[in-house]
Amino acid sequence: MSAGTGPRLESRALAKGLELIAGLSLAKTPLSLSNLSAMIGLGKPSTLRLLSTLVATGFVAKDAAGNYEATRRLIEPAAGNWLTALIDAARVEMETLNADLAETVSLAALFEDHIRVVFRLESPRHIRLSNYLNRILPPYASSLGKAITAYQPPEKLQSLLQVYGIYRTTEKSITEPVQIREDMARAGTWFLVRVCEETVIGGCWFGAPIPVPGEPVRAALSVSLPTSRLTEALENTIPTLLVRSVRRVARKLDPRRAKGLP
Repeated sequence: MSAGTGPRLESRALAKGLELIAGLSLAKTPLSLSNLSAMIGLGKPSTLRLLSTLVATGFVAKDAAGNYEATRRLIEPAAGNWLTALIDAARVEMETLNADLAETVSLAALFEDHIRVVFRLESPRHIRLSNYLNRILPPYASSLGKAITAYQPPEKLQSLLQVYGIYRTTEKSITEPVQIREDMARAGTWFLVRVCEETVIGGCWFGAPIPVPGEPVRAALSVSLPTSRLTEALENTIPTLLVRSVRRVARKLDPRRAKGLP
């Protein structure tokens, strides 16, 4: 597996197409072109081209009102139920972090072969690090991706890397397989991941896994902000608040098994 200068256009189109199917899989009602365009962060013409392909291949259907729904779902009902429980458990903690720090707070979950943003609260500031719902995350470069991938068995880690691919997006991106595994090993012992400028110049992310004893890590929370606002005080404050938050989320998800968490 070698690093490239960036993902090929086909890979980006595939990733966006998967985001569309995944988002429609979770939707309880058909969604409009405007909704879907905002969901995946693409303009309407590009989103419409992807939707036309998905309709033609039978993955998505278009109704008489011009809205779209999934005909082949990436997320089974059981997974959807767990996802709803996860978001419900995390929502209050995310709202508190967002209010206390005034920065973007995101929640990601592990699916069969990828890691995806499932809920987020944007910073109220004009200059911020945005995130978007259903974004598929690089398992080796994002704080959420690392916080989940670092706790997976070797075969799962390898699968996540192979499905997403490895691309250099900034000079600080870690793309050598040996270095990625060393980085994952460190992340798996620290419980908190700090990623600065590995995916976006001028951006910094803090991520932490949501731990449920006896269960594999399936989700993580992150706080993201521009490096221009990252003070020494925040370097200490954000990790403390984030770790407390993920432990509280774990207790809500499984009070019995998470009882022993500090």
